[in-house]
Amino acid sequence: MKDVFSEALDLISSGESAALSTIVSSKGSLPMSKKAKMLVRPDGEIVGTVGGGCLEADVWAEAREVMETGVPTLQRFILTEEHAGENGLNCGGNVEIFTEPLLRGRSETVLEAVAKVRKARESAVLATLVSGGDPSKWSAKLLVRADGTTVGSLGWPEADATIRSDVAEMETIPEDLLEVASLDVDESAGPLKVFMESICPEPTLFLFGGGHVSFAIARIAVTVGFRIVVIDDRPMFANRERFPMADETLTLEMETAFEHLVIDDLSYIIAVTRGHQHDKPVVEQAVWTNAAYIGMIGSRRKIALMWKELAAKGISRERLDEIHAPIGLDIGADSPEEIAISVVSELIQARRSGGKPSHGARSLAGVPAAS
Repeated sequence: MKDVFSEALDLISSGESAALSTIVSSKGSLPMSKKAKMLVRPDGEIVGTVGGGCLEADVWAEAREVMETGVPTLQRFILTEEHAGENGLNCGGNVEIFTEPLLRGRSETVLEAVAKVRKARESAVLATLVSGGDPSKWSAKLLVRADGTTVGSLGWPEADATIRSDVAEMETIPEDLLEVASLDVDESAGPLKVFMESICPEPTLFLFGGGHVSFAIARIAVTVGFRIVVIDDRPMFANRERFPMADETLTLEMETAFEHLVIDDLSYIIAVTRGHQHDKPVVEQAVWTNAAYIGMIGSRRKIALMWKELAAKGISRERLDEIHAPIGLDIGADSPEEIAISVVSELIQARRSGGKPSHGARSLAGVPAAS
């Protein structure tokens, strides 16, 4: 699934214009993610969202005007409970939305740099001037990579230096960075308002097994921002024709698969193979990684038996308790599609809560602690 930045780059690289609306600050209960963006194409079609109801309609209209004038704008919307309810938003709060034109020769350099950062699975901070100083400079951008190298400029060397310094002080770039900085760099220009957001690699979901449940999980997981890698020891179950939504399909033996994979703290591992004899080597290798999530399908009885075997090999009770098994939230799922919904819901929950098991401690009766 392409994100808004990728869609924007494709548009302007082909000579089209577009407008990009971004939530730069918000307060209260709002009908959207704080990281929301909406791209409006020349034909009026939108990619992404900044909310719903009257809010999205107003932003869409503003984006169409910005596309015509080429002048960016910063709008503030105050959504009272009464106003929100009347317009179908069911929320109350206030939000600032910055809408900027995306034009060839002006926008693609930084967007290309964003694409390269994501392709390399690196991190960066994107700073955008949204207010202050000469309005003609609004939407100027500076991308600061984790290694300190930069692309673009905010238009003031002092502002660029401040943002570089702020990024250098970060131990790691947080995935959820959303911050508005006020910079005093020029008395005549007044304070500059700069929106800072993180550019981070998307999490990777490693699906071991290419059966019906795996397919259903992949189809949903890709829509909520996961990069998909499917692994099976049978070529007919791990291929792009069967999994067109996957970024990679790999034919590997389960016992040695991890020798060919790069697993990090943005990795989510799911064992949904055709049998526990194939799930076991996946879990046995996965527990020695720093993956954000490890899950396995199966009955509690079979899981308890496997846990005994793994504990006998020296894997601690604490580590086994961290595994999501049986996998998925308990919603009474039956079909592959229902199971997929329960599993992807649990993936989202784990991602937002730091990977903790959704049902608390998952110790299974009869599983001895490792000696």
